Amino acid sequence: MGGHLLAAGTPLAVYDPVADACAPLVERGAAACATAAEVAAQSELVLIVVVDDAQTRAAVEACLETAEPGTVLALCASIRPDTCRELARSAAAHAVQVIDTALVRGERGAEEGRLALFCGGPAEVVDRIRPAVAPFAADVVRVGDIGAGQVAKTANNILLWACLRADVEALRLGRALGVEPAALREALALGSGANRPLEEWGKHRLRWPEKDLAVAVALAQEAGVDAPLVAELRALLAELTVDDLAELA
Repeated sequence: MGGHLLAAGTPLAVYDPVADACAPLVERGAAACATAAEVAAQSELVLIVVVDDAQTRAAVEACLETAEPGTVLALCASIRPDTCRELARSAAAHAVQVIDTALVRGERGAEEGRLALFCGGPAEVVDRIRPAVAPFAADVVRVGDIGAGQVAKTANNILLWACLRADVEALRLGRALGVEPAALREALALGSGANRPLEEWGKHRLRWPEKDLAVAVALAQEAGVDAPLVAELRALLAELTVDDLAELA
């Protein structure tokens, strides 16, 4: 994401607890910062790209120490919708805007500059960030109020991992019955069972299924929604490795 911003000529300030993570961007002209607060002090838009709710909270708290009124903090990690709402309320006391901008299309989407952002928050704030994120985001979709982007991301994650597991079982069955996976994928791409994981076979890195599905299970339980497939997917995805996918190439 940072690389695409720099290539577009966007002034960029960066911070990561692991200093080496920022080195390639600093070499290309990004300003190195010692803290998240330092980033916020010189930014109109702060992209908070971390792992989970705890890291997001810590980053937002640091940014609020120095962010000017009107600054936008964009929560890019897959986190709980109520965390987004909580942080938006805290930021409002500082006249700072918080929106959720959940990243969709994964690491490959970031590398290729074609991420989709599922956004929750005021329409005018989402519209305000569109030009800034254009170098790395092909699509910016406002789903609803704060937290709605995370709901959409969770739904997307459920479908992603469900399709991937179903693809594995279908390809294994086909191979056992004498049809090579490559030939079967070509045929399935033309049918009603076509799906993006099948289309992009061999590119999946399986980094986040446990985290994604844990969030989905928790939200379903809290909402009182029966989601047995989602619950089963956690164990079924835990069994899979990148090597398993490669065997079906």
